[in-house]
Parts: sequence; C-alpha cells; structure tokens
Amino acid sequence: MKTMRFYLIMVALMAVSMSVAAQNPYPEEDDPDDYPRVVKFAGQKPTINDFVNAWIGDEPEDEFTGQLYEMWRDFKKNKPLDKNHKVTVDAKNGFACFEINYPPDEYSDGGQTIVEMVYWNCSDGKHKIFAISTKQWDGGKPVQTEFGGVYFGIYNNDTHKIHYNNGVQSLGFDKAIKTGKEGTDEYPVITYDLPRVGKDIKAIVHYDDGTTKDVLIKWTGMKFEIQQ
Repeated sequence: MKTMRFYLIMVALMAVSMSVAAQNPYPEEDDPDDYPRVVKFAGQKPTINDFVNAWIGDEPEDEFTGQLYEMWRDFKKNKPLDKNHKVTVDAKNGFACFEINYPPDEYSDGGQTIVEMVYWNCSDGKHKIFAISTKQWDGGKPVQTEFGGVYFGIYNNDTHKIHYNNGVQSLGFDKAIKTGKEGTDEYPVITYDLPRVGKDIKAIVHYDDGTTKDVLIKWTGMKFEIQQ
C-alpha cells in the first residue's frame, strides 16, 4: 500500500512539474533581478520597428547605442543620414540593419560596424524572440569588442514586456560553438549573421590565417540548436 501511495505521489509531482514547464518555457521571465521593457505598438501586434524602438530606448546608456539612436531617429523622420551610415528595414520579414562605415585615414585603415535585428514567432503562440547581432571590422578583419556578438530578448505576447538575456539555457545558447583548430591555441572571432529570410542563424568562425568555418544554428520553434 505504501509503495502504491509513493508511486501516486511521484506521478502527481511529475505531472505538476511538467505542467509548470509547459506553462513557462522561458524561466528568465521570472527572474526578480530582471528589468523588462514594455514594447509599445499600435495595432494587433508589434513590428520590427517597435522592437527596435524598445531596444534603443529614449535615453541611450553608452556612446555606441547613442549613435544608433541618432541614426534611427533621423531614419524615422526621413532625414538624410550621414554618407557613411545606412539603415535598412524589411518590415515584411521582421528585419532591420544598421551599417556604419569608417573611412581610412592617417591613423587607421578604416572599419565597419553592422548591427542586425530580427524576431521570430514562437510555436507556443505566447512568445517572440528578438535577436540583435553586432559585427565589427577593423582594416577588413573582424574584431571582438564589448558590443560584439549576439544578444536576445524574450517577448511575452500577453504582457507586452521583453526580457533581455544573453546565452540563456532555455534558448539553447548555453553550449559554446566549437572553434578549436588542430595545431593552434588561438581564440578566433565569431560573427553571427541573422536571417533576413528564413529562421536560422549562421555563425562564422574567423581564424587568424584568414580562413573561416560556418556553423548553422537552427531555430526549432522555441529555441536554437547549434549544428556542429
């Protein structure tokens, strides 16, 4: 009798656990230390413009975001951008791109910064994932800076709040991309191409000798799976 009772209790606990997991696929939303932003929009659902607005905000906290803020402000007002700046918005595919070019001068060989943004609808019908990728080049070579890499936000369709996080387990980015190359101990730069069409991310590993390796990161509907 005790064995049966213990079995029933365990089954009940498992059912509750599975129910909670099903209701909350992204536990980052429950982080008490997180300060989500509200995505403001008109109509039935937000567009890529609304996600960009929420991410950039009204008071940029650093010089880099401040530059994007000024580009975005002028773009929305149809003002001419600096000749070395470019903003692209593909509302149909939920994609936006900021491009900043630094011409060569007596101090450097020039460079480039590209910031891509895109969002995915989740298969649970309750969330969207917003991604931001920043890629930077100096003299034609990719470089890693504090702003580089890929960054994610989890948007809740009901609360209209977006929770930002980076490399979270629930999105499948807890596993590092394998970058090792036989005979070397270098730490290559990794850039991430976000999809303007399609749903998968392409990571590009850049080695010191100029060679590269592509790694596909597939979107499964609720998270990503690194194919390596």
